[in-house]
Amino acid sequence: MKHHALAAPAPARLKKGMAFQVADSELRRSGWLPQAMHVKHTYSYTGIEKTLLRSGVKGLEGCAVDRPVCIVHYAKGKACMRVLTWGEQVSALSVDYWDKQCPPESAL
Repeated sequence: MKHHALAAPAPARLKKGMAFQVADSELRRSGWLPQAMHVKHTYSYTGIEKTLLRSGVKGLEGCAVDRPVCIVHYAKGKACMRVLTWGEQVSALSVDYWDKQCPPESAL
């Protein structure tokens, strides 16, 4: 099933620099749920990705290897939200950017 981006604004309280754990709670309260990643295709999480998954981060597409940036996907109905985070530990992870982009088919 392919998801298409639809107009769906982020919760008003989602802000650049806010703690990811706070943002995640706010998104879930607003009906945005982490999107299952890498269930159709084989993907081996490494390094910080494994740490984040063990810490309970859901919807993780992956992290860059050259900087502390990770991508987490949410869905609300057929609408998508991609959240880019900054940081290497869950306790220090913060929201850097978000948009309405759906995950690539290769990440599903």
